[in-house]
This record gives sequence, C-alpha cells and structure tokens, in this order.
Amino acid sequence: MDTLLERWCESRPLNRVLFWFLASLLAGLAAWGTMLRPVYGQSAERQRQLIQDVRTNAALWSAVRKTPFRPKITEVLEKTPFSPLDFQGDDATLVHWKPLQNGGELMLEVEWQAIPALFSRLAQRDVQIAAFAITPHGTALRLRLELEHAK
Repeated sequence: MDTLLERWCESRPLNRVLFWFLASLLAGLAAWGTMLRPVYGQSAERQRQLIQDVRTNAALWSAVRKTPFRPKITEVLEKTPFSPLDFQGDDATLVHWKPLQNGGELMLEVEWQAIPALFSRLAQRDVQIAAFAITPHGTALRLRLELEHAK
C-alpha cells in the first residue's frame, strides 16, 4: 500500500489529474448504471403507458359522442299541504302561528335533537323556509321560522 502511495506522490501532476479524471468518470458511470439507468427505464415505460391511455381515452370519446343524450326524468314528489298543527307533538310544542299574506311565522318550543327531523318534515310540505332563528328558552329551545308558500 505504501508503494502505491509513493508512486502517486512521485508522479507528475498531469498524470495525477488525468488519473483522477478517469477514476471520477468510471465512478460516475458505475453510479449511472446502477441507480439512474433503471429509473430511465421506468420513466420510458410510464411514458409508453401514458400514450396508450391517451389513445384509449380518445377512442372511448368517439363512442360516447355517438350515443344520444337522454336526461334522467326525475319524479316530482307531491307535497302535502302545510298545517301548523302538524308540528304539535311529543318532540315539539306549538307556541304560536301568525299567518301572513305569503306564508307565516311559526314558533315552536323544541329539544335540540328534534330540529333536524323538523326541518325534514318541513321540506315535505308546500312551504319554503325564508329565515329561522334558534334561541334558548328554559330547558328547551325556541325555534322561530318564517315560512313562504312554495311556488
């Protein structure tokens, strides 16, 4: 080992630079061959797959354009007429109903758990909710709804 080191130190600077360049080149080629070359292969494979997918997509669009467009016909649900007495029950207490020209104001005393079901029942009636407010009132909640007739 000492003789190799002595030869290195005794050699001309040009030979040392040339040897260092060749060693670096060989190390770079070895790194490229072991690490980067497989990545290039994977990249080429993915590029080929992408081109194939683009061609398949283009072929499917031409088939889709040939089929006629038929919108789905949705069934119209019959809405039941609104009555404020329908909301008087175990989960809600009717405080007052104030009819107005285009609807009315409904005030109920409800528990928090009953509010989602109440809104679901209102959606099945022929009214729309213009505004609502929830305020605490004792142990329950006061729900004030401004309702409009559905058009």
